[in-house]
Amino acid sequence: MRVQILTVLVALLLVIAGCTGAPTDTSTAAPSGGSGDSGGTGGSGGAGDSDGDTDGFDVSDSEAQLRAAGSFTSTWSLTMVDSTGEESVLTNTYYVDLEANRTSETFTISGADEGVSYERFIADGTSYTRLGDDTEAFYQVLPADDNQVEYALARGASFSYDDLEDATFVGTETFDGVAVDRYEYTDPTLWRQYGVTALGPDENVTITDFTLVVLVDEDGLARSSSWDLRGETEDGEPVSAEWRFELTDVGTTSVTDPAWLDEARTGQTTVTY
Repeated sequence: MRVQILTVLVALLLVIAGCTGAPTDTSTAAPSGGSGDSGGTGGSGGAGDSDGDTDGFDVSDSEAQLRAAGSFTSTWSLTMVDSTGEESVLTNTYYVDLEANRTSETFTISGADEGVSYERFIADGTSYTRLGDDTEAFYQVLPADDNQVEYALARGASFSYDDLEDATFVGTETFDGVAVDRYEYTDPTLWRQYGVTALGPDENVTITDFTLVVLVDEDGLARSSSWDLRGETEDGEPVSAEWRFELTDVGTTSVTDPAWLDEARTGQTTVTY
């Protein structure tokens, strides 16, 4: 479990040292899955229609729809519970306002492995990052590129909708105020594509359940994509991991100046090129 956290922390430090305001590199993500700490666009563009209980499961190009909407919020989370019952939660949220050309991002680690967190605000080609807490904060000001939409969707890239070709249509529900169709697919053999590192290398675990869930709105936009992994150790202790990527406030997200912006401008560590 600690290896998973340390991997994310190393990636986080690389982000802070970078020059574009981008999140972790997803170029090494598995083509049809990946561990919980990678993640992005919300998939491969659709599993297509298929026979059986899928009821024509299909998803559209999320990036095109979100650009057309003008704004959105993306939230990635990974919740892990180890054999001692300790829970750790990693959360990465992007607020994107394309019309105002502004982006805000937060990354937090809470629970048993609470540690490094940061906030980032991007406007007018400049990235302002706040690392730390109210007791001690470190600021960094860097030039930002124009790829903020891709970064905001990058966490969901490890989720492959092709794995839901045989998904079951469960029913209709409401998510973020929007009617969505719920699709589920259970296959314990798929867990190695998604959650193989979520339980840590020292856990000898028997997987008892692995379920993929996608919520799709009437426009074909996958509003929520997730997987849930359950297992038991040799001693019969339960362990679990849940990965989730959600798109909310589509067309209604706004990004305002953070309260610490002036402090970042005056107390910054500036990188020049």
